[in-house]
Amino acid sequence: MADVTVTVADVRPLPGAVVRRYDAGGTITPGSAVYVASDGDVEDADADGEASARAIGIAVAGPDGAVSYAAGDRVDVVTHGPVCGYSDLTPGGIMYTSTTAGAIATAAATVSSRSPC
Repeated sequence: MADVTVTVADVRPLPGAVVRRYDAGGTITPGSAVYVASDGDVEDADADGEASARAIGIAVAGPDGAVSYAAGDRVDVVTHGPVCGYSDLTPGGIMYTSTTAGAIATAAATVSSRSPC
């Protein structure tokens, strides 16, 4: 599984994108895949955890051009539609949550089986 290359300063929604605003639950960078944590804040998605693997969208730079968000900041998240700022992607292709927090991958992560004990 290879993580996709992102140019943070170029990550923004394109025409037709659906953008929602959330509170950041930690430091988030535009281009990061995010999920909604149990407290309702968004945090970096990570394929290593069941809940955190369920990304709801991509954090993008807000109207002020922010390139980093701290916990408690309002974060714009594209939940549907096109986003620019990535390399190594095929338009219309499927993206996956990476085992690297916030990263996007071109292939699904392999999860090792765990003992029920």
